[in-house]
Amino acid sequence: MIRSYLIAIAAMAVAGPAGALPSAVEAAAQSETEVRVFWTAGSAGSVEILRDGAVIGTVNESAGQFLDARAAPATTYRYEVRRAGAASSPCRPYVERTRAVLPARRRCDVLVVGATTAGVSAAVVAARYGLDVTLIEETRRLGGMSVNGLGASDIRSVEHSSGFFEEFRHRVQEIYGDTTGAGLKYEPRVAHQAMKELIWAEDRLEVHREVRPVAVGMRNGTIASVTAESVRTGQRCIFEPRIVVDATECGDVAAWSGARYRVGREPRSAREPHAGVIYYDRGSASRLPGSTGAGDRRLQAYSYLMTVKDFGPGADKTITRPEGYDPAKYDHAPKWQVSWATSSGTLPNRKFEINQHPHGGDLQGTNYAYPDATYAERRRIEAGFRAHALGYLYYIQTVEGRRNIGLSEDDYRDTGGWPQGLYVREARRFQASVRVDETDILNARKLVRPDAIGVGDYAMDSHAVRPKTNWDDDDMGEGEFYLPQLTPWHQIPFRIMTPTGVDNLLTPTAISATHVAYGTYRMEPVRMHFGAAAGVAAVVCIRHGATTHSAPRGLIQAELLKVLGPEPGLPARLGAGSPGGLREPCLTYMFTDLDRGAIWYAPVMWMAARGAWPCPAPAKTTAKSGLEAAPLKPREVATVFEAVRLLDWLRDRLVREPFTGWSAAADTPPYPDLPAGSALGEAARALRHWRIDPRLFDALAPGDGSGALLFQADRPVTTAEMARAIRLAAAGLGPVWSDWVIDEAPAIPVAAP
Repeated sequence: MIRSYLIAIAAMAVAGPAGALPSAVEAAAQSETEVRVFWTAGSAGSVEILRDGAVIGTVNESAGQFLDARAAPATTYRYEVRRAGAASSPCRPYVERTRAVLPARRRCDVLVVGATTAGVSAAVVAARYGLDVTLIEETRRLGGMSVNGLGASDIRSVEHSSGFFEEFRHRVQEIYGDTTGAGLKYEPRVAHQAMKELIWAEDRLEVHREVRPVAVGMRNGTIASVTAESVRTGQRCIFEPRIVVDATECGDVAAWSGARYRVGREPRSAREPHAGVIYYDRGSASRLPGSTGAGDRRLQAYSYLMTVKDFGPGADKTITRPEGYDPAKYDHAPKWQVSWATSSGTLPNRKFEINQHPHGGDLQGTNYAYPDATYAERRRIEAGFRAHALGYLYYIQTVEGRRNIGLSEDDYRDTGGWPQGLYVREARRFQASVRVDETDILNARKLVRPDAIGVGDYAMDSHAVRPKTNWDDDDMGEGEFYLPQLTPWHQIPFRIMTPTGVDNLLTPTAISATHVAYGTYRMEPVRMHFGAAAGVAAVVCIRHGATTHSAPRGLIQAELLKVLGPEPGLPARLGAGSPGGLREPCLTYMFTDLDRGAIWYAPVMWMAARGAWPCPAPAKTTAKSGLEAAPLKPREVATVFEAVRLLDWLRDRLVREPFTGWSAAADTPPYPDLPAGSALGEAARALRHWRIDPRLFDALAPGDGSGALLFQADRPVTTAEMARAIRLAAAGLGPVWSDWVIDEAPAIPVAAP
């Protein structure tokens, strides 16, 4: 017993103290031929760096990094770090791709500008369909704010997660090795790893980091070319895409193409009681004196979302006093122990997201020129935000005495320990044929959107647009509001990302909404819905020669309800029965009891998007009641009333098409098991004439022995079977290519069933 104990102690001495194994492994491409590998160093000793399973170097563990200078351009590698002589690495292999050589000219199917969450999802989904896709990003980081400090997902209920965000969430769970956790909170390093694994899995996706657009060439209402330049070298490339997805917050490419946009706030109106100049009291959910409602060009505050860590008692992580530091700027920020960071902003591994406002990381009033500014002017504005954010950290460390709170040591290691992405909460918003306002969101239970591409649930909100100076009032600064009681879960419409005037452009981030409504659309899970839909729309446009305005939204929606097959390397394809572009289907409506893997999921979602089962409004409006949904009860036997109601629902769509009513032609055969000439028999013949017969419910519907189809009037039919039957009937009765006429409406009023 004692001998075994001594052997164990000796083994620990050789291996180093507990937890000292190389951890937080990360790889970051530096150029076309160089990749720098990072890890968090443990005790002294040697580590081996492996590339695709082969050792490429051995260094002292304390070095914390290794440069692989013999990589090939545009090549994907798997990197590991392990103790010298160990059989395996303690960390998940990190997938990274070296940079591609920037050509002088490049033709492609789709050009995605900006590797935001919307940009990444658009590029990945389009590539999965086999399109030739190019993604350019001004910084080194791929994944927008999710990899730049926004580690606490802005979604109120995980049940509302779907589509590409659900893929990302599951990947985060896998990296942490905890599939039981929600996967809604993550360190920037882990989020970046998850994004890269999704991106680098697509061979047809070409990525150029530190490349930004500088000019646009137009031809007959389409973007014919986008000129871009390398931030490092100034080298230029002319991209000639068929479809352009401008996924950036500022939408420079869209603006240069001539698409119309708005910056700032609309004035107050009956449809938007919280628009314009507003002082808002969250406690009483009311406007305060001084709320004139005047419209203007002011923008809600931007900020850098620092990732900090509690290094434990006795640690001193105090930073150098930032230039221009003034403690008075932070005197009204809450103490660390009751701050947003220690409640909503807690992240794994004793880390925190700094997102404090109005005093804290936010800086109001200095960003009004940002959307239309030049790159040089934006860098100057960003420098002010960085100094302000570091000042807040310095305040926490010195005035509050929390010297153990410091910048994370294993995030942003290839960018100087600092996030590259400024949190641009709102910039340009482009004009489309549909614009969503506050009342549209509030009335989500009274309206349905046939072009739904996902479900959003975060409260309409805005950070302050001007600094708060009167701390005797109950507001959080002029322009700040938070409206959970007015924001139910709601359908996300496709058409608000199709700017008018340009035929091959999609703007999944800078969408068509008022300032108030934009507050619920600016969240990363929602932006991933827009991005995935943009990727599918690009496929539909290119495969069928459509414009971004004429592509059928019903077809785009149908693709978002499909999933990729299990076969590796099999591309997604348009059409029923083929693999889709997502690993998780999207939601177009909410039910409490619908299995996303069920065979009837897509038909139900297609019908629900068009108001087949409208969710009743909550009996009482509260901050949480809008998140409630009703059950569908798909396995219960449908009543006669339900069957008639759904057929009427289908008829309401047909009456706007060439339709002569439910009648049978003379040669339509009757059912031998129904009385000839009876009302039921004639009604069944009428439906059969329109290809609505028992085979819609049962592909193996029986006959009478002579081959004549039986109606089986007494056979029970479930709600799910009704949904599948109605969907198949709609596909046969409705237009093959275009959308239903009724579905062309921006939103359809519905009545409770």
